[in-house]
Amino acid sequence: MFEVKNGTSMVQNGQQPEITNEQILLSLADENARVLPISDNTVYFPRPEGGDGYLSKTRGITMEQLHASSDIVDRDGNLANGINAYTLINEVVGYANEYHADCAITDMFVADNKNKAQGNGISINERLAKAYQERTGTKNIPFAATTFNRVFCNIALTRQHTDTHVANIVVATNQRGLQVAIGAHCHACRNQTVLGASHLVSSYGNGDSRRQNLDLEDFKRRVRLMIQGYRFGDDMRIIEQMKQIAIDQQTFIKVIGELTAIRVAFDSSIPAVHAMAQGSANCYPMNSSQIQRFAESLMLTYHRNGHRMTVYDMYQSATALYKVSSMDMPNVLPQNAAFVDYLNDEYNLGIS
Repeated sequence: MFEVKNGTSMVQNGQQPEITNEQILLSLADENARVLPISDNTVYFPRPEGGDGYLSKTRGITMEQLHASSDIVDRDGNLANGINAYTLINEVVGYANEYHADCAITDMFVADNKNKAQGNGISINERLAKAYQERTGTKNIPFAATTFNRVFCNIALTRQHTDTHVANIVVATNQRGLQVAIGAHCHACRNQTVLGASHLVSSYGNGDSRRQNLDLEDFKRRVRLMIQGYRFGDDMRIIEQMKQIAIDQQTFIKVIGELTAIRVAFDSSIPAVHAMAQGSANCYPMNSSQIQRFAESLMLTYHRNGHRMTVYDMYQSATALYKVSSMDMPNVLPQNAAFVDYLNDEYNLGIS
């Protein structure tokens, strides 16, 4: 596999690689493997003693804890985004119950991944925290002094499922705005399926000046229509179609190259190059470090499967990268949708 001109190879046939796909794709703080509840009266992201120095980026919370926390407000004290995460999640649950019968919040977590432009994922009101600590004689930080700037919530449509997937809605809130996506959630690896831009509503344009931000009422109207029109069976038919399309070595090398070119075009300051960015997506499917891990995953998958792979294998390798623990949360859902748009253009999956 992967013979090069000097006769050496990147992966020797018959030699078992020491590194696994999971080690490549999943961070130590993967939210889908390590969701833990925050205690009732403290917010703390511990750095394990004697560990490798990583800081856990996600923690599970309950709706009660979210409700007890402080809202995101602007400098004038106005509610950011026009709605808080707790209220939005409740409204989306209402839409799900209206159009798809039973639903349930399966997990919810806050992200503390840092962003230079937007600040931390969790903000602490030092004055309120200090007053509470002095009054109680503890070092605890109350939820009333805590603002969760980035919240990610999974809502399962419990009557729509197979042995491998369940219909799922994601609600994501951050300092930039609001996002809601819908698709088939994979049971085994808990990867979120977002089959194209039509399965995602965002209140902001992800930095693309061509896309206008949505006001709150327009955002909620589009979310309602998306949930009303969702058909789980359509997603599963597309997934089965992906599983039937075989990928050879030359094809996935081409994909890696094209994803790199798309990333270069999006990031380029040269107008003529930037204009070559693929399709209508308002972000690239992967950044440079993601492409590196994606390529390694494809190579391992192809090698271990006896030089066999499908489009669905390729999509699963990509979705394993789209995790809050290993990337900036506002990009998780848009990049997922952008990669599906790329696959749809390449393989005519019939996604509208």
